[in-house]
Amino acid sequence: MSGDSFTEITELAGQQSLFRELVRSAFTARLGDVAPACDFHRGWNGGWKCRATLPGKPPLEFALLATPEGALLALPIPFPKGWRLRGVLDSTGAAWTVEGDGLPVRVGAPGT
Repeated sequence: MSGDSFTEITELAGQQSLFRELVRSAFTARLGDVAPACDFHRGWNGGWKCRATLPGKPPLEFALLATPEGALLALPIPFPKGWRLRGVLDSTGAAWTVEGDGLPVRVGAPGT
């Protein structure tokens, strides 16, 4: 899912709070003030993931990544269609979405 420029997070120590906040902000932007439960776990390839759940909703999986610029990003997998226009914020406040092929792109970047 990631091109050469995105790096999966393989060392989570000390970053759980930041990723928890990125996941919370993704939900809050769409549903108002909510507090999803976050379960961090390793994926099959050693990269960290976060399974986020809200009462009465199915869980949503997030891949934990570093952007080419080094910002941290919690990217929902699969990316909900309703979230694609606004995207999700990285740790610097930049918004990211996915293209039709599933690759991450910055929202509003030239050529998108």
